[in-house]
Amino acid sequence: MLRREPNHAFRDDPRLTDVKNLLLHGDVYAALKRIPSESVRLAVTSPPYWKQRDYGFEGQIGQERTPEDYIGRLATIFDLLREKMAPDGVFFLNVGDKYLPKYGKSHLLQIPYRLAREMVRRGWHLRDVIIWYKVNHMPSPARDRFTNTYEPVLVLTRSEESAYVGGSSIIKVKLEQTPWRHTAVFPKGLVRELIGRVRLREGDTVLDPFAGTGTVAAVVEEMGAGVRWILIERGGEFVEIIRRRVRGFEEVRVDEESYGWEPAGFVDLPAVDPTVLRNDPRGEIHVAPDSSTFASILRGMTTEEFLSGHREDALFLLGVREWRLEDLCLPSAMLKYGYVLRNMVVVSQGDGWFPVFVMARDTKRVSYRFNLDALRLSPKTRESYRADPIGMEVRDSVSKVRRRGTVVRVLGRYEDGFVREVEVEWSDGSLTREFVLHPRSEALVDLRCPICGASLEFDPLDGRCPHCGSRLWTGVDTLPKIETRVTRPEGPVRLVSGASGSGNSKFSELERINWGASPGARKLVLGDYFVRGRLFRVEQAVAASYLNVLRRERGLRVKDVVDAFSPSYRHTVGHWFRRDFGGSLPLMEDLEVLERLLGPHEIFDVLRRTCLRYSTVRPHPKGRNPGDYLEMSEDEAIEYLGRLFK
Repeated sequence: MLRREPNHAFRDDPRLTDVKNLLLHGDVYAALKRIPSESVRLAVTSPPYWKQRDYGFEGQIGQERTPEDYIGRLATIFDLLREKMAPDGVFFLNVGDKYLPKYGKSHLLQIPYRLAREMVRRGWHLRDVIIWYKVNHMPSPARDRFTNTYEPVLVLTRSEESAYVGGSSIIKVKLEQTPWRHTAVFPKGLVRELIGRVRLREGDTVLDPFAGTGTVAAVVEEMGAGVRWILIERGGEFVEIIRRRVRGFEEVRVDEESYGWEPAGFVDLPAVDPTVLRNDPRGEIHVAPDSSTFASILRGMTTEEFLSGHREDALFLLGVREWRLEDLCLPSAMLKYGYVLRNMVVVSQGDGWFPVFVMARDTKRVSYRFNLDALRLSPKTRESYRADPIGMEVRDSVSKVRRRGTVVRVLGRYEDGFVREVEVEWSDGSLTREFVLHPRSEALVDLRCPICGASLEFDPLDGRCPHCGSRLWTGVDTLPKIETRVTRPEGPVRLVSGASGSGNSKFSELERINWGASPGARKLVLGDYFVRGRLFRVEQAVAASYLNVLRRERGLRVKDVVDAFSPSYRHTVGHWFRRDFGGSLPLMEDLEVLERLLGPHEIFDVLRRTCLRYSTVRPHPKGRNPGDYLEMSEDEAIEYLGRLFK
């Protein structure tokens, strides 16, 4: 049954207590006002995350200008929710975190914990922070931070005495793909686990103020405990799903109602005596025993003594064993003091956990030391590739015109049957022969000292050879020698016959944002294709160092090089000589002009070499990226994480 009534005069609408199950279709604040006070025993929800998704209507939650506005708005809504909770009521709140986009290095905002802090300030009691580990989490291609594998669930109560019975602070639940063309951010398994941690009596009310596809109602119905439910949802698309997913409820349309909120306050470090760690100029790893020690270490990182004792590319991993809510918020304040927070790693021990925060200097000049390869994990999935690539798409990523082509002929294969060379017909009608890098091979660039011949690790902060002490990068004679090599494939690949594409998969009609956690979903949507790119992946800072030395040898300014290119392209040229995060590599057509200006050099030969790489959902040849959830002892975690900057 659907009825529409004006709600401006309603607060604590007593008629809603007579309804078994109820869907309030409209704005969450206006809908909450209608629910009778102290009538909700349990609230379970996952609100829209900040800047995560646009739901297509004015005034939506999650599109606020700043994270402080977002936190302040949610806290105001939850002020009203608290009035509706029974004296012993329990509120499970799942909120995902977000990175603040920055030039080169983004900063993790700690939104869930800052929201919890604001709610506690307004009268809520925080009973626990549950870590929901997503067993089938999405992989990530990021090379300078851990893959996100978990989200927190805040356990909040109206008063000290509550119906919460407790449980482990770690929950392992898979993400779920639903038939509703919407990846369940809030899966049924998680909702079922949370509801089971509350003493519910027959006739109690369970509320989800941000209902989405109605997962909470579906779980309550399946559990069959004689409990009623109330859902609040504004989005028409989701309301339609709820109508199809659950039955036997009354729907009430709720009109808009304006309300105001104040942005949440900023978090800052306490004024404590600093503790300065100076164990290794390349980075620090330390787990503080308690909150006061942790705050003192963070304050120490703001001192000149600490800054002068560490390299600009150092990595800092700082944890706290006996943590409090404030400790989870403090690292967000480090942006003010010249640091970015890249991850909060959760170290799980039994039923509890403690955090280790991964921080680096907020600098554009250099990348920080994050030796991801030292922590890679063995792949879970088996690789498979197409035996017949004829007709496969080829995408050119290193030419000015991002052309596309098609494989029309196989010209050679490796011993295991994978293609080694193909002929490609491009959209302009041209034909080219293209080398295909074996999926288990790597094309590597090694640098060697021109004086002693020792192998070098490129160091943008130190221009000396660590072996013989010679000063490098001062002229052509002191440029490191370049050696290139292509590793041999390790073991055979699995070849499959037939074309790969979207087919009739359940994923084929999904928008990209809803592909979910399944690599199969992404593979079926995208299919397989080749990417034409550089054979040797040269770091931009390395290439820029060579180009700058060659430019100076010719007595040229950067402006002189810029003027050699067309006016429409000149804004790009200067970026080739930058060694910071604003740098970029020249494209194939640019190399001919640069070589004419700067003279021949092996760096141009390295940058000019191209290949095709097979693009599919497959494990990284060195293993999976490590996640930000660890199950190990404190000593094991320190040893493991310490490999990042050693």
